[in-house]
Amino acid sequence: MSWSRKSFGKLSSGQECFLFTIKSESGVEISVTDYGISLVSFNFESSEKPHDVLLGFDDVSGYESHDFYSGCVVGRVASRIADGKFNLDGKDYQLTLNNNNDTHLHGGFIGLSKVVWNSEIVSNKILKFSHVQPDGTDGYPGNLEVVVTMTLNTKSSGGRIKGTFLSIDMSATCDEVTPINLTFHPYINMDGHDYGSALDNKLTIFDYAGYLPMDPKTILPTGEIVKTKGTPFNLDVSRIGDHISNVPGGYDHTFHLCGKSGFVVPAAEISSKDLKYRIRILTDQPGIHVYSGNFLNGAKGKNGAVYDKHSGIALEAQNFPNAVNMPSFSQLYFKNGGRIQEKHYI
Repeated sequence: MSWSRKSFGKLSSGQECFLFTIKSESGVEISVTDYGISLVSFNFESSEKPHDVLLGFDDVSGYESHDFYSGCVVGRVASRIADGKFNLDGKDYQLTLNNNNDTHLHGGFIGLSKVVWNSEIVSNKILKFSHVQPDGTDGYPGNLEVVVTMTLNTKSSGGRIKGTFLSIDMSATCDEVTPINLTFHPYINMDGHDYGSALDNKLTIFDYAGYLPMDPKTILPTGEIVKTKGTPFNLDVSRIGDHISNVPGGYDHTFHLCGKSGFVVPAAEISSKDLKYRIRILTDQPGIHVYSGNFLNGAKGKNGAVYDKHSGIALEAQNFPNAVNMPSFSQLYFKNGGRIQEKHYI
């Protein structure tokens, strides 16, 4: 079991990008590219053919030309910031408005998803990426250095392989005070990336206090945290499509997890309709954002697959949307010279 590297094509600038692949002892094969650290594939071993559950593209040109954040790391601040504005230490900042010309989304036009990261195969199991985002990128203050380390491990019991674990450690430092909220944005369809609708997938959110209602026009949180009992947000081993018709626009909501700050806890589990394939996500973040691919619009993906509305489900472990402007939410700032670290497990 070791990481391998091969060409993944060239960007429009002519820069070559690479695809890194590893296969675990349990037969799970994972691929990721250095462009946006985009997770390209997650293949389960199958008697028929590899069962790939991640939406993605055949080469890097697809990731460069499409803007629905397929598989990538997003930041400096994930999710939406109202009007692209925030105030820090008495100074107003205006970020780029890359969503409907009135909202800052997932770090802006460049962010962390539209850049090529430095890469290093540290060992057979460990792959490390790093990037320095210059001061002023998309309007953010400070030079931000981000390091993302991926480690693949297997769990065994009684001599038998019981599961595969992809750990993703993200750390960042900055030379100025800045907001930060990092996450990954893979689109999952446990019935197969080319299956069509992901609404037959079954989803469980673990140990959560409630969900954050969104303004249907702005898709920004109202500031409330609401109990889910008796609502279409009561996701407990639910078929995703069972209640989505009662959610205007589809799921694009954050669930407030009950885990203690700094402790990694189970956040969500998604499975195929026959329960044969499962992925569980663990995180130390306060929220898990569920997005049901509401704006997917027919992009041509891997092996000719077409990704229409609801073809994939994004499960984004992160802080709360627009927290920079919501005093009731936990804040995203860290001081100059400080260090922030996040841990995620798949």
